[in-house]
Amino acid sequence: MVEPKSPKILHVILSLQVGGAERLVYDMVRYPAFADNKPSVCCLDTIGELGEKLLQDGYQVWCKRRKPGLDLTVVGWLRDIIRSEKIDVIHAHQYSPLFYTVPAALLSGRKKVVYTEHGRFYPEKNSWKRWFFNPLLAMGVEHMVSISAATARAMATYDNFPLSRIKVVHNGIDCSLMNPETDRKRKRQGLGLDDSSRLIGTAGRLNSVKNMSMMIRGLKLVLQKVPDAWLIIAGQGEEKERLQALAAELEVADRVKFIGLRFDLPEIYPLFDVFVLTSLTEGISVTLLEAMASGVPAVVTDVGGNREIVLEGKSGYLVPLDDDDLLAQKVIAILQDAELATQMGKVARQRVQEKFSVEKMMEQYRKTYI
Repeated sequence: MVEPKSPKILHVILSLQVGGAERLVYDMVRYPAFADNKPSVCCLDTIGELGEKLLQDGYQVWCKRRKPGLDLTVVGWLRDIIRSEKIDVIHAHQYSPLFYTVPAALLSGRKKVVYTEHGRFYPEKNSWKRWFFNPLLAMGVEHMVSISAATARAMATYDNFPLSRIKVVHNGIDCSLMNPETDRKRKRQGLGLDDSSRLIGTAGRLNSVKNMSMMIRGLKLVLQKVPDAWLIIAGQGEEKERLQALAAELEVADRVKFIGLRFDLPEIYPLFDVFVLTSLTEGISVTLLEAMASGVPAVVTDVGGNREIVLEGKSGYLVPLDDDDLLAQKVIAILQDAELATQMGKVARQRVQEKFSVEKMMEQYRKTYI
């Protein structure tokens, strides 16, 4: 029996800069099951590093560079691309892309729309505009998806989307890309670290929502018990200078390494003794999944979808927001107990492989596309 050709899919997103949702779209576009009918991407604001990589690999990526505020020319721009490229399914990622995608899809002959909400703002706010318009937008969406149960509840509570229509599809990663063969000693040396250093690591955008101040404050407490500990922060963003200033103020600057944007994270994760994520809000963190798939136990704030990933006391620990003392205690517990760390790492890897694989995620999305 001949497999039917994949539908022509257009992903709509703000940009393809390096981030969780952006990484997922990048992986979805390149997923082998769609090789017979390559998906395309429309970036409303900027192309970004991942968009440039897709262009280099022969994928179609358009960029509108929309004007600030309401830019209704986006609707016509999307409509023209949907028509000219004979798009079957438009997958809108996050709310702003959805706002423009629904009317564009209707003007193109009522094409199928899939909407995924990848995360939430902090703090959450009610908006009468969304409360009024979102039920109307929902009428133009065939499948509404949230990446976590916590995010789905927030979509219903704050955005007035019908909870009964929201399907949870957890983010998934390609576990085969984790744990590559690498010279760990040389990798450490490349980061300016010796073999004896204990590494607390994280990866993500350096913005206020990621709350990296908490992990820097926690590091100061960790160093009292584990003086050879280091905090490794991978990523870039507007908070870098403020975080560096905080590390200097707390006199731990010589134990914090900002290693910038990295495309070799699968080789870096295995160097970590513990992965930390201190976000104010979180959906399903891709970097958390990658670190756990690399066999690294995690200490994370008990927000959003983190509880859906980390098994308390088994694959890591959940701590309240801004409880620096408890964060430090849990990190120290892992650093000082090699047997505990090894067991947690095994459970973490197994959990991601079983529950959060890209295959499992894409199997569910493919059903929404057909």
